[in-house]
Amino acid sequence: GDVSTTAEPETTEVDSVVYEGDYYFLVAVTSDDGKESRFFNIISVDLKEKTIRVVPVDGALADSVTGLSCDKLLVTNGVKSVVSFFNKYYGIEINRYVVFTESGYKSFFRTMGDITIKVSENVAYDTADMFLELNKGENVLTPDKTYKYMKYLCETKKGYEKSKANADIAVAAFNAFYNADKFNSADNTFSIIIDYCNTDITIVDFMNAKDELEYLLPKNSKEKLKVFVSDNIMSTQIIEESSDE
Repeated sequence: GDVSTTAEPETTEVDSVVYEGDYYFLVAVTSDDGKESRFFNIISVDLKEKTIRVVPVDGALADSVTGLSCDKLLVTNGVKSVVSFFNKYYGIEINRYVVFTESGYKSFFRTMGDITIKVSENVAYDTADMFLELNKGENVLTPDKTYKYMKYLCETKKGYEKSKANADIAVAAFNAFYNADKFNSADNTFSIIIDYCNTDITIVDFMNAKDELEYLLPKNSKEKLKVFVSDNIMSTQIIEESSDE
């Protein structure tokens, strides 16, 4: 402690941790009574590319074994049968699933907050159940408006287009909620929203994945979350490797 030096301290650069792997999650929404399917999205996460793809799935897509559409398969045979079908159809392995009822969907957004979404045309939807009015262009949706917009899409669109429009909501949700501030309180948030859905994601799964979840977060104001709607369920790298084979 009595020895001083003018020599510059030596520093060693430590490589940051790099994660790899592709993971797939099924997200579905049903009516509150579970008798009707609203829409499906598959969330495709590529850790190497640091991308999140939200893939729309046409609920009318039919399972050749049972002869049932995805919509019917979900409400008749359950979510695990849908997972099995998608695994075979897309040639992937869905790691986990999340199924919301409409009420659970609403509760999720009430917990998380507002989103910003771009609407392609003016919306003035007035029914006996609800009223929704949106202007063409960007709109900030409160949780209740997000729920109403989902209902509007499910009542006015069909098949793939319905799923794609709801995938836009998922992308907006990622952009609004997947940030460092939210991540700091993620443990508490997870314990709340887990009660709003039927899922095979456990608290142990969540804790084990926290490093990877943080890895995908933008690290500064110049970096943006890479999340988008895509018909391509697999990463560019996987497609190229498949082509080479």
